[in-house]
Amino acid sequence: MARGNRPVSRQKRVGSGSATVRRRSGTSGRGSSRPVGGGGGYFQRSTTSSGSRGPVKKMSLLKLLVPIIVIGIMIYIGSKMGGGSGITSPVPGNDNGGFNIGDNGGSSEQISDSGSYAVDRSVSEQARPKLTALAGSGQDQVTIMVYLLGTDLESRSGMATMDLQEMLAADLSDNVNIVLETGGTAKWKNDQISSNTNQRYLIDSDGLKLLEADLGKKSMVDPANLTNFIKYSEEKFPADRYMFIFWDHGGGSVTGYGYDEHFKGDTMTLAEIGTALSGADCKFDIVGFDACLMATLETAFVVEPYADYLIASEELEPGIGWYYTGWLNTLSQNSSIATIDLGKKLIDDYIQEVKRKVPRSQATLSLVDLAELKGIVPESFGDFAEATGKLIKSDDYKIVADSRAGTKEFAASSKINQIDLVDFAKRLGTKEALAFADVLDQAVKYNRMSDNITNANGLSIYFPYGKLNTVSSMVDTYEKIDMDENYTEAIKNFANLNIGGQMASQGGGLLDVLLGAGQGTSSPSQGISGNVISSLLGNFLSQGNFSSLLGGDGQAPSWLNTHQITDSSQYYSENMLDPASIKLSQKNGQRVLQLSEKEWGLVHSIELNVFIDDGEGYIDLGRDNVFEFNDDGDLIVEFDGTWLTLNGQVVSYFMSSYDVKGEDYTIMGRVPALLNGQRVDIVVSFSQDDPYGSVLGANVIYDENAETPNQAKGLVEIKAGDKIDYLCDYYSYEGAFNDSYLLGDQYIATGSWRIENLELTNTEYLMSFKLTDIYDNSYWTPAVTD
Repeated sequence: MARGNRPVSRQKRVGSGSATVRRRSGTSGRGSSRPVGGGGGYFQRSTTSSGSRGPVKKMSLLKLLVPIIVIGIMIYIGSKMGGGSGITSPVPGNDNGGFNIGDNGGSSEQISDSGSYAVDRSVSEQARPKLTALAGSGQDQVTIMVYLLGTDLESRSGMATMDLQEMLAADLSDNVNIVLETGGTAKWKNDQISSNTNQRYLIDSDGLKLLEADLGKKSMVDPANLTNFIKYSEEKFPADRYMFIFWDHGGGSVTGYGYDEHFKGDTMTLAEIGTALSGADCKFDIVGFDACLMATLETAFVVEPYADYLIASEELEPGIGWYYTGWLNTLSQNSSIATIDLGKKLIDDYIQEVKRKVPRSQATLSLVDLAELKGIVPESFGDFAEATGKLIKSDDYKIVADSRAGTKEFAASSKINQIDLVDFAKRLGTKEALAFADVLDQAVKYNRMSDNITNANGLSIYFPYGKLNTVSSMVDTYEKIDMDENYTEAIKNFANLNIGGQMASQGGGLLDVLLGAGQGTSSPSQGISGNVISSLLGNFLSQGNFSSLLGGDGQAPSWLNTHQITDSSQYYSENMLDPASIKLSQKNGQRVLQLSEKEWGLVHSIELNVFIDDGEGYIDLGRDNVFEFNDDGDLIVEFDGTWLTLNGQVVSYFMSSYDVKGEDYTIMGRVPALLNGQRVDIVVSFSQDDPYGSVLGANVIYDENAETPNQAKGLVEIKAGDKIDYLCDYYSYEGAFNDSYLLGDQYIATGSWRIENLELTNTEYLMSFKLTDIYDNSYWTPAVTD
């Protein structure tokens, strides 16, 4: 049965056939020592505890506990007693500067939108004056600057060339000039643009013209280069109305914009974007990001002093990106068109083109009035941040954690901690949060999303949860961009409570073992006392090694507040799963996990983790959110012998996100694979309208070793004839990660997919359920093998 305080399982379709799990000889050869599943499975738990978020250095923690073990035993006993797309080659000499326009996806007249989507034309009296004053009557001169950082999007797929073709397909008036800087890619998929040097081009009513043939090979993510391009464009093509478009990958607030193939390992951070815009001192009507994940409040704050409107996407953008022909035609027909109307045209064309070309892809795009945002958002945001910080510090961490866990998260599998801000505020539900959600909605003048996405309201924000290795960099970014101090303090407070809960859980399980409490009760009030946790945390913090929680060199981050963590010991004691309660019992012939209602309220997610014994070790099939509760609300811990398959072939599958709004839900998952030899994650989606799931496409994984990489721009379509090699992680019987292997036979794609669970012919297995709590700790039920 389903209860309100328990996670919800996806629906599972069980087919009539069977399938066999088999790894091929030889490893995947993908050049990474990391598991394709990302770790975090049953074998990554602590061998000393059911409750842990990852491997614990046992000897280090044991030494830490020795000084307090006697005291711990005394306190513990006391507490017990007390009850406690295709690119055509350019044809020299044509009217478009050597580009063959070819099939650019159709003209703007081919894009129709029968839906009615409201534009907010209201303007608050508190909005600052606009930076751009239009002459009107179609007389405005317009200069559009496009920073075309081609990167692998161009060298692999010719996507930049495709967008250039769309620009050239537009019927530009004499009032519209498009100035481009090109660079950052190993190979342009046309015969006009050089890959050996940065260049500048003009697109006008006469076509494509070369302006600067050899600027030298310069980093496109160097803010000084961006400043120089803006100054050049403004000087050479003065206008009444300036627009700027960042074209490439995006990584959101954490990593910012861009990836240059000639200067790898660098991006243009938000602070650097601000520096570049400040140095150029040009005022824009629109700044747009034809890049992933850049519709954030942080981006809006950085861009606001230099632009009146921001157009960007909260979500990953499909590889086709924006559709340029339509809105450029509209602008050319009336260069004085209201920005809101132009933005609406751009957004509507984008959503419709995604629906037409890549209908299974998810898409969002929003238009934010930065003048209005400047006038109405800062004060309300400060109130919201201050109130949220007080919630965290007043023993209401769980309210914030529950809200954060339920909020729409973008690029969730990459754990960049970027969430929809309006959704988060509404879930928090405080008067300050609800007031702020209303104010933020006023600043977002137009927002569209594809039908297969929910809870995307136009602007996202960084809010750390679970994976905290980016907190330090974001605190540094916030200082540089002058973010509201109340918000910085709020995320630091939350991160401290979060990491404290992780410390308490790691130590708590080992303490139970040392104290002989392995068969503990199911009541958290009878678990570890606040005094024991306080002693444990104090010693953990004094040791000063946080590598098991934050990675890296293990040094204490500047945001860590040891007093706040130890002062929360009693809260942890009252709001933490007792690892000893994660035990199985028999009920009506089934193994079940029984927890109290309060304990279930601490559980944010449940995932089934299955390993197949192939006679030499274990094949990891992944983690799927399929499970059942009995009529008493107990989790049934039995394996029905089936696993997810794609067109009849077993795959390793990992749930990456679960979004719910009322009766509507979207579950996203990934299947590690090689697509024509390229490392990808095949993305699978389930929803209330599509409960048995669809394959959306493949997300290219460029650098598996990067902690927070910029996100690939959109999903790659899997076409008939593509060669797919599924991947799996392999573990020794001792639980050590061996390598990643090819799983089953190579599959030749047909262009259609059927997702279903099939009965496995393999009879030797190990299964466990992974429970994730409010601190993002992981707990595993005892392994079942029959």
